[in-house]
Amino acid sequence: MPSSVDSLSDSDFDDIHFQDNQDGTFGDSTSPFNLDDVPPTQEVDLDDAVSQEAIFDGLFLHQEGAKDDGPTWEQTPVTNLKLSALERMHRTKDRSTAIKLLHRRINLSIDSDLKFATDDPKLLWDGSRHFLDFILVVSGSLGLQAFLPKTLSDHNFTLTLNFRMQSHQFRPKFGKLGFDPTGSMMAIGTGNSTELWLGFCPISNVEDITLANESPLLSEKHGDTRLTSIRYRMAVMFLAFVLAKIPALPIHVMHPYGTHEDFHQWKLDDATNVCAQRTISLRLQDAIALDHLIKSEWDDWVADAPSHWTADGWLQQHAPLSIACRYGQNQPIASSDQHALRVEARNWNMERDYTHIRYLSMAVATDIGCFPVRKWRPIPVDEILSVHDFLYDSPDYDVRQPIDLPSLPPRDPATNKEINIYDEDGRRVPRFIGVAAPGTKPCGLLVNLETIPQLFSSYVGHDEHLDIDADIIDLDDVHDTKINVYPQAFLRKYGHVQAKSVLPHFRPFVNKVQSRITRARHAPSHDADDDDDDEDVVVADVPSHDSQPIAPAILASACQFYNEISHRVRPSAALHDVQQGRITSALAGTYAQGAAKHVHSACMHTCNVGLPHKRYDDKIKLSNVPRALRLENIYILQLDSMIPSKRNGNSIYIDVVVPLSRAWSHPHVADALRPHLAVFAAHAFPQVYQWMTFGITSLLERIWEHQKPLINQGTKPSPQMIEICAMLERALAYAHTGNAKVLSSSLMKPFWLIRSLLEQGLPTFSSIIHLQATTTRPVTVLPAQWPVVTAFNVPAMASNRCQILTYGKDHFEAYKAEFHIQLSVNNPSPSMFGQYEPDLRHAIIIAVVAFQAYIIDVKTLVSVAVIKLCNELDDNDTHSSIMESKTRRYNLKKWLACSDPLCYGDKAYEYLLRCIIGDPTEYFLGFPNPTKLKLSIRDFAKLICEMSRETKPTPLAAPLYSSGCAPMIFKVALLYMSKYAPRHSPTAADTFLQNALIVAANHLHINNVPWHLPATRGRRPRKPNHQSWINLGKASTIASIKRLNSQIIDEAEQASQRAQASDSRAPWAVESITLQSLPDFITRAVPPDEFCIENVSLDKSEPKDSIIRKTYEWAFAEFDMDVPLHQLALLIGIYVSKLIPNLFHDVDDRPYVKSYATAWDFTAAIRAMPWKPNTSRKGSKVASHFVAMVPVYIMAIIDESSPLHDYLKSARSFPTAWNKKHSHKGMSALLLARVGLAEARTGRIFNGGIFDIDWAVLNPPGVTKYHLKLFSMLADREFGPFRVAQSLFGTVAAREIARSTHTFIVNPGLASTSLGKRSESSGVDVDDDDVSSVAPVKRRRVKH
Repeated sequence: MPSSVDSLSDSDFDDIHFQDNQDGTFGDSTSPFNLDDVPPTQEVDLDDAVSQEAIFDGLFLHQEGAKDDGPTWEQTPVTNLKLSALERMHRTKDRSTAIKLLHRRINLSIDSDLKFATDDPKLLWDGSRHFLDFILVVSGSLGLQAFLPKTLSDHNFTLTLNFRMQSHQFRPKFGKLGFDPTGSMMAIGTGNSTELWLGFCPISNVEDITLANESPLLSEKHGDTRLTSIRYRMAVMFLAFVLAKIPALPIHVMHPYGTHEDFHQWKLDDATNVCAQRTISLRLQDAIALDHLIKSEWDDWVADAPSHWTADGWLQQHAPLSIACRYGQNQPIASSDQHALRVEARNWNMERDYTHIRYLSMAVATDIGCFPVRKWRPIPVDEILSVHDFLYDSPDYDVRQPIDLPSLPPRDPATNKEINIYDEDGRRVPRFIGVAAPGTKPCGLLVNLETIPQLFSSYVGHDEHLDIDADIIDLDDVHDTKINVYPQAFLRKYGHVQAKSVLPHFRPFVNKVQSRITRARHAPSHDADDDDDDEDVVVADVPSHDSQPIAPAILASACQFYNEISHRVRPSAALHDVQQGRITSALAGTYAQGAAKHVHSACMHTCNVGLPHKRYDDKIKLSNVPRALRLENIYILQLDSMIPSKRNGNSIYIDVVVPLSRAWSHPHVADALRPHLAVFAAHAFPQVYQWMTFGITSLLERIWEHQKPLINQGTKPSPQMIEICAMLERALAYAHTGNAKVLSSSLMKPFWLIRSLLEQGLPTFSSIIHLQATTTRPVTVLPAQWPVVTAFNVPAMASNRCQILTYGKDHFEAYKAEFHIQLSVNNPSPSMFGQYEPDLRHAIIIAVVAFQAYIIDVKTLVSVAVIKLCNELDDNDTHSSIMESKTRRYNLKKWLACSDPLCYGDKAYEYLLRCIIGDPTEYFLGFPNPTKLKLSIRDFAKLICEMSRETKPTPLAAPLYSSGCAPMIFKVALLYMSKYAPRHSPTAADTFLQNALIVAANHLHINNVPWHLPATRGRRPRKPNHQSWINLGKASTIASIKRLNSQIIDEAEQASQRAQASDSRAPWAVESITLQSLPDFITRAVPPDEFCIENVSLDKSEPKDSIIRKTYEWAFAEFDMDVPLHQLALLIGIYVSKLIPNLFHDVDDRPYVKSYATAWDFTAAIRAMPWKPNTSRKGSKVASHFVAMVPVYIMAIIDESSPLHDYLKSARSFPTAWNKKHSHKGMSALLLARVGLAEARTGRIFNGGIFDIDWAVLNPPGVTKYHLKLFSMLADREFGPFRVAQSLFGTVAAREIARSTHTFIVNPGLASTSLGKRSESSGVDVDDDDVSSVAPVKRRRVKH
């Protein structure tokens, strides 16, 4: 059978026009309010996302891999800042200071006048306002019962059918259907602000209530909810069939089951006129008639369906149930006015007949608010007693005692706090009325995210009236309740909460409702409405008369707490101004072509009228904006388990909705909740969002002010600027939502945003981003420092979704390619195409980027065609067709996973052949080539050049095709490549471009490409087809590219180098090799030429028996490459020679020893110090000296058989001459500690210290272990050299060494956690995808 995803294609709905709203929603205004929702433009791809759980973990844990963000995080200044300081910056528009703070770590504190304690006696709390935010109604059988009111006549009733909504997804994430919605939901219209759906439920779930009750909730993960194209067409035809039987409607059906056995051969308009009207309006009588016809005609219509409709059994096994969904209405409920309460109950009773409803899911919300009062006025005792006959001293039924109110003082004399009293139901009776100053505004409330988990794990004691039954509510283990936190306004520990359970404090209240409405095993003889008798009714999981367990009539499935301001600033995720990425869209639109330029004009106009954060500012200017905390619980009624007399709207409202709404104000709940809230003063909320985000919004304004005039002049912003803007807008969206879905880890983690947002709340940027306080270049990042996601400089980006959804995928791919090209040119991989002269090398690198996009196009071409063919094979439903489909799908999956899909190796050719050819007997023929043509690789390159050139390009044809991304990317690529081409001759320039394309295609092993079909009649085919392929192996009449290029390095020199590389005893020199090739030389049997006594510069006047001379002579005589200490010392000496002159440190960077608990911690702090030069000292700039001296220094200090140790045993200190000679060059005990060979014990190590007292070296096992660790890293020929530098000197110094020695570098923002840590582990594992390359210094010849 076809899958719902695979079968949904535009071609399948040629007879039905899609609506403009392609995301499958009914419109923004009716989207359900869900803390977990973000607009599509800001939602990152799954492989780039940060989990919402990481936000919760960030409240308590430091981020793993933090040191990979750069060791200077710890040295970044920490600023203690009060919230009032940010308020002052915002009020005075001090944007410069706010932007400068983005480079600092902020320790925020909230002023006492901006925040109240929750137990402040000046606060008056209120929880009397209740709302219905969401309702989902599911019928229990065939028909439209979920849509119909409980009346026979209503002149205001209208039900509107719309059969043009096949692309709409079923969006609710809370509630219950009684079946899996995957591939089962069909939107059919609207009525009375309600979405109307048909859910095709399995017959087994309709007939067996147990199966329906056991089905997962909507909060569980499910697939695409839409019907497949064929099943959608079947459903429309059935509805047309029954609508045609209503005389008052102008619907007719000519062919009830279509005109052809192949669904792809006919359209709905060929069989019926039901889609001729955009909508069909039904009166109540029409809707009742349609309900009756659906019930009476479905079985016969299915039985009469032809075999090609029923072959897969789907029609026979499913039945359409009506489903009504309404959300976002924010309707007040549970009024304290008794008349209003009765009217609302009557409305609920008339809305629908609940005897035909199986499930009712609803979001019942309460607003908790408070405001400060000026004084408290006592309520007269007589006034209280006139309302309450009985009053108690406790809300707990087990311990409460009646009180004599006249004799009870209103306040406790010791504490001056009010002595609380409670009514019969356990609710607090106020004894004072708060008197507030005129114009007093309510406080703003958020949740304390650090303590809220305690509330979800709290135990509630029970009593006979509020009994607890764990089976009644799905809270068996509250400790496992999944809680997602959504920090607000960069406050980190204050925000919103969503949980897959209600608070455990609600269990008694849910239990009490349960006891009133759930059917008993035997029908009670008493009145079911009698509260006293209800206590004895046995409910839930008790065998009924038919021996089937009775499911609980009510389930509490989820909850979310959020400030009500959210409803004003974002009635749905798609309507929040700061979440749209509008500034990013405006900047990125400068790369738009064709019709997309009109979209760009609209984006520019939107930003010119008002930047997103300015629009938000306007929304909260209203003085009485809502500030209460909305507490929303999701309840599910399983109506088949209800007492029959209670199965009506009146009882559901009075017995369920009202008591559960009012439960929030009960002391059991309110008193437990209050300590976990944060109360902000009215003048601080919601303004705190503006204050806390002022640095981000100021920088966005500076970027816009800088770029706007340039865009108007026709200048495009750099991709780096666009991505920084996207990153800033994502950070701003996070401040307003707390949703991790907006955080792009690949870009925001290397720049420290992820770590700073999760650990401290306010954003902090790495020093890689250069921030300016002026509008002239307000922010810059060097291309070489831009984070990349693969070894081939593919840039990390945050604007992906925004650009794709605004301008289209082709636009984004072209933009991405241009960005990729710029990075690759500015920062080429040192080992990539190094044998070519620089200009050609740059062009080849650019060509590889373009060909990678071309390969993606070919994959798309083949995938779409093969999947479509497989769907057709599945529809045939024969054994042979199903087996062929499985074979094709399997081989397609394997082919798509090949690294070089267009080559012969890695079985790519075989996989591709098996997925495009169905008959195994034809495999021997190879790829289909109906044109009988063959191209040379140069012909292929020439075709691409001709179709992609800037002036007078030839029409687009195979091997490129217009619907792919590659044509646009090749045009961009050739523009960049042309900058390096010869200028003296157009022919030479063309040859140059073709040569670059040839090398790139060969590098990617492109051997076969899709071609067009052969010409038959009419217009010659031009589009490539998966059933036509052409080989690029035709012999070229031109000499190879290598011989055409006279600047390729000398072959004889290469041969000499290869011969020396294969001889382990051949001499070598550090200065003649690259650090990248060190793994090939460091294991040789001989040390490098630099390791000799001539490079030590011994003083000629020094006696021959001096300790310095004796030690050096000993070292050179004893040196053995097979001894771990010697080989390790040499390795460190070579690396130190690459670090000079940065062997020193600033005194201000020294850690204070007493701040650390252990010597290891102190040593780690020393190792984290930045490496600095010391220009005042001489002798620290000749690399060969360090290759000779550092290994000797290490050997002499660590090896106890050295002459230096002999001297130490007698003198108990090292010679002054020895210390003086080496310390001037940076060689000291401190150096040993900084490279991991020694442990610092006291602060005297900075001045030399005493051996084995102030510092100690590694013992022999430690040396062996360290040797194993570093040389295990070097086993990775490509990235090992950098990892060794990183392990010795830290990431920053290692990057500097890599830049100066053209060495591959592991990107600190993407690599494994352990890379930034000098741990004891013996190896570092990093995926190849987590590396980038560093630009080499310009040179003419590659050394080995």
